[in-house]
Formats: sequence, structure tokens, C-alpha cells
Amino acid sequence: MADRSAIEQLFADYGWPMDSREFSVLGGVFTEDATFTISVAGGDTYGPIVGRQAIVDFCSSTVAEQTDQRRHVITNIRIGPETQDDATVTAILTLVVVENGALEVKSSGLYRTRAVRTDEGWQFASMLLELDLGF
Repeated sequence: MADRSAIEQLFADYGWPMDSREFSVLGGVFTEDATFTISVAGGDTYGPIVGRQAIVDFCSSTVAEQTDQRRHVITNIRIGPETQDDATVTAILTLVVVENGALEVKSSGLYRTRAVRTDEGWQFASMLLELDLGF
């Protein structure tokens, strides 16, 4: 079975730099050849973005353009199917935003990921984020 606490930490390590802008953390959550895609319901699709550095560059440049404070609330982490070293993992995103003293839920969505155990620990080999609204 996959290590649930390590996979939960993997999602925390993914969300943290999006909110704190500490992008040195973000590279460690993806494998070198990972893929990352964002699909907005009824709208645009970004990606697939291929490769760890390309993903970090995309995320950091996107966040740099945002003037608000974001909080990625990642819940309902569900693991399966799984082996010792590979797991399909889904989770729910609630994206909370504060700007000009106002708090709003900006979007919500579903992460569909594949996590693999590597020499560096658990990492995402692929991530599809299906958003209900734009980000």
C-alpha cells in the first residue's frame, strides 16, 4: 500500500508554494518528466506542461501575475488503485482568495494525479487539475 501520510504531505508541499510563493519547494513534488494540465470547465486548457522545471516555471510565472493572497485548501484525498510504489490519487481543491479586504471562494476543482515512490520520496508523475471556474 502507498504511504498515506507521505501522499498527504506531497499535496501540502504542492499547495504551500502556491500560497507562500516559495517555489523552491515546488520542484520537489514532481518527477523530472512529470506532466501537469489545468482544465477549466467551459473554458481554457493549459498544458500538458511536461517536465519538472517547465511546471515550476509555469506555476511561478502564473502566481507572480496575481495580486491577491491565495489559499489552496486540499481535502478529501482518496488513494486507489495503488501499489507499494505507484498510486492514483484524487483530491478536492477549494481556492480561497483575499483581495482588498474581501474573502471569496475563487474556484473549486478536482485533482487527478498519479504519485510514484522515487529515490527522493513520493512525487507526482502526473497531475490534472479540473477547475469548476477560472483561477
